[in-house]
Amino acid sequence: MAKLIVFLATLAVLLLLTEASIYRTTIEIDEENPRRQTGQCQEQIHRQHSLSHCQDFMRQQMRGRRDDDSQGRREHLEQCCDQLEQLDTQCRCQGLQRAVKEQQQGQRRGQQSQEGRRMLDVARDIPSMCNLQPRECQFSSPRVWF
Repeated sequence: MAKLIVFLATLAVLLLLTEASIYRTTIEIDEENPRRQTGQCQEQIHRQHSLSHCQDFMRQQMRGRRDDDSQGRREHLEQCCDQLEQLDTQCRCQGLQRAVKEQQQGQRRGQQSQEGRRMLDVARDIPSMCNLQPRECQFSSPRVWF
């Protein structure tokens, strides 16, 4: 009986040691961490004043195509391209989406979603107009974030 108790006690200790060694904490540092990347993008976008020149360009595009305004439109596009160029490639579409959101703040709900879709269409092609990568931005549905 004593041998059985010693054997069971030894077995219990072995099981505890085995169980304890199964749990191990591993910490990996991932340079491509999306949360970290999002924070870096937000910083870059903030430094570029939320792409204010892109907002100006989109506003002008939304007003229509008047020839008398083409010089101002070109200037805003060039300045927008300069701002986008200062962002990392993976941050450009996020920056344009934020610029559209900021343009839509203060508008009524119905106006927001209709204008938001049109403005997203303009914003989608801005990288291509600037000859930057990515050539086109894919945005989520405006109903989700307006």
